[in-house]
Amino acid sequence: MVQRGQSILVVDGLSETTEVLKAVFEPRGHAVCRVRQTQFDAESTAQPGVVVWHAGDVEEAAPQSKAWRFESVPHIVIGKASISDSPQTKRFSEPFQYRELLQAVESALLTSSKNEREAA
Repeated sequence: MVQRGQSILVVDGLSETTEVLKAVFEPRGHAVCRVRQTQFDAESTAQPGVVVWHAGDVEEAAPQSKAWRFESVPHIVIGKASISDSPQTKRFSEPFQYRELLQAVESALLTSSKNEREAA
């Protein structure tokens, strides 16, 4: 079961992606926050339940120096972001279907919730 109150951090991408995630997950008690990579400071950003890196059509780096703090958190990568894959990383090429993204976020929230319970 997905724990209520988890957060979903969206880095870059279209505002429509964030709006779709908000429309689906905020009524379920989750928070959706969007930041620009240029404004992203992993030191001051609270640990999210899921990180969605949305790199777009061109190669955009998601520097490991920024992502390191969240390496134990499930990642969903849209586009060609240069981020190390882990068993918790799901990748989408563009164009992508929102239905698939929503399913991936739901699955990632379940994984994150399970990891939190096991760590407690």
